[in-house]
Amino acid sequence: MLIFRRVLPVVCCLGFALPLRAFDWETATSNGRQYVSLHSFCDFYHFSYQAPSGNGRFISRNEAHSISLKVGAGDMCLDGVHYVLSFPIESGDHDWLVSRMDVIKLFEPILRPAEISDRHSIRGVVIDAGHGGSDNGATSRLGNEKTYTLDTAYRLDAILRAAGIRTVFTRRTDVFVDLYERAHIASLYPDYCFVSIHYNSATEEARGLETYCLSPRGAASTSSAYLTRGDIQKLPGNDYDTLNILLASMVHSEIIKLNPGDATADRGVKRARFVVIKQNVLPAILVEGGFVSNHMEAARVNRPDYRQALAQAIARGVIRFVNVMGDRHLPLPGAGSDRESPAPAPKPIALAPPPAPAGLAHDPANGTIKKAMTLSSGASSSASTTAASAKSKKNKNKKTVATPELAQPPEPAPAPSSTASSISTAKSEANGKSPALNLSEPAAPAPSPGAEKAPPEPDEPPTVNNDSTGSASGTNANPSPARPHDP
Repeated sequence: MLIFRRVLPVVCCLGFALPLRAFDWETATSNGRQYVSLHSFCDFYHFSYQAPSGNGRFISRNEAHSISLKVGAGDMCLDGVHYVLSFPIESGDHDWLVSRMDVIKLFEPILRPAEISDRHSIRGVVIDAGHGGSDNGATSRLGNEKTYTLDTAYRLDAILRAAGIRTVFTRRTDVFVDLYERAHIASLYPDYCFVSIHYNSATEEARGLETYCLSPRGAASTSSAYLTRGDIQKLPGNDYDTLNILLASMVHSEIIKLNPGDATADRGVKRARFVVIKQNVLPAILVEGGFVSNHMEAARVNRPDYRQALAQAIARGVIRFVNVMGDRHLPLPGAGSDRESPAPAPKPIALAPPPAPAGLAHDPANGTIKKAMTLSSGASSSASTTAASAKSKKNKNKKTVATPELAQPPEPAPAPSSTASSISTAKSEANGKSPALNLSEPAAPAPSPGAEKAPPEPDEPPTVNNDSTGSASGTNANPSPARPHDP
């Protein structure tokens, strides 16, 4: 049953401050979940609107952004970047419906980062090189994920330091560090952000780039078809939902530039509850820099120039985030020069030598941890969820498929000019200020029927080791943690 209603405008005053612009949202409830109409979504964010028809694609622009949506789809394209939604776009009785969760936890921070309630200066970056020690991560005939991630971490460190941003490592050498210990190390550095570096593994056909941030409370992870009891629990990282998605968006929009011309190489900004992002008390993301299970991408990842280009792209996204968070103007490294030259023959990996002694470089000059507030609060009813299922990383198919050169997705074309039925601009402006996002956050829903049968979510991205023996191993079967030594 579909029920539309109007949310009364909310005008906020603080002391003698002038009120923000109020806005009337048209909301709906469908299958127990809460939505806003596409009409009011476009009105609020100033996208051109023409009532969509059938099961086609809705494509629109405003002055700064382009968007492409499809009814029934669990993903969308914003400014040429692929995102996985918390809930699919629904078709209502009179208009398409956009999940209230996605408006609050995805669209708002990306489209209006200046409106994030607790922006604060980011003083540094915790760089997390995935795997290490007894945990090789994904492997191929050319090398191990743990070696590639550490090399990329050193390259990222050099670029960020040259830009004037402090850095710290969760590991500096080939040692195993427990996932919870990595999150604990991050907690020692208030006002930093956290970037975990990984390389992917799945079937030999799989290819492309992914960036993960934490799933919002009440939404399933990208890889799950069920909403479990764990999905409705508030996690430490959920205090940073808006900053997590903003950081992921900025980094992912930079790394996909390494692949000009091929939309399939952009696997999207996705959601998960991996330990290093769900237990983190900093804005945190996990970057998957390519598939070592794919022969062409394995050769690419094995090249130092590709790892340098990836580190440079990650750094540009991080610096964009730092600039937005602190109203700074740090220059972006390598802007306009990140396209690869013709690929040389694969070379052995060359790691930068670690400093002596190795380990965590603690910075004692830290203040109190600041937690980013969510954009709005309140209680509203919501129920079971469906989420787009991610492509499995656990398939061990050995069929070799030659893949074309990697590429960046094209931006969607502008929508047709608005007609007489187009939405008018929002009412009641006050001195040109932006409207407040007067949407209450959905209440935690009940788990999906049959959720108890859902497999547990992995603590970190699962890997398939495609070595010469064809053996497969998980990433979490490691002995007790060994913390890096402080210098």
